[in-house]
Amino acid sequence: MYISKWWGDLIGGSDDSLALIDYLEQLDLTDVTFNQILKDLGFDVLLSEGDLKNGGNIGFDRRSANGMFRVELDIACGALIDLSAIVLECLKSGYVDLHDLDESRKPCKLYIDASEEKRNLLRDDLNKFSRNPLSYDLAELVPAADMRELAEKAKMIADELI
Repeated sequence: MYISKWWGDLIGGSDDSLALIDYLEQLDLTDVTFNQILKDLGFDVLLSEGDLKNGGNIGFDRRSANGMFRVELDIACGALIDLSAIVLECLKSGYVDLHDLDESRKPCKLYIDASEEKRNLLRDDLNKFSRNPLSYDLAELVPAADMRELAEKAKMIADELI
């Protein structure tokens, strides 16, 4: 997996990461547009407002045996960094296998079609984060050194989303 150099701790290692994989798994598709993902999760509104620092109302409705319930993604910037890494995996490898992201998942190859315009939007937000990571709400939960490391990784992902 191309993104394995980043995936697993600061990126891909949170509860929001697992929730994001849950969302992708429940799509039950092999091809999905990035626009659909942004809209489904509520990132379209959050990104149009231009502020990922303080979270926002992002998440999705999850089907279960007991009906539907809302899954909230608590840290918008972290979830967007995870999603950016997944988009990069699709860009570099042609797809992402959900099993590679979380070994407890069944193998499922998913291709996310992300236009150059949407990749540029991701790059812009990742670059904003990398310039001042301690101004984001995530900094209240994560040590400063880890935030700076996450910022470096976010910058690397942004640079490769060309």
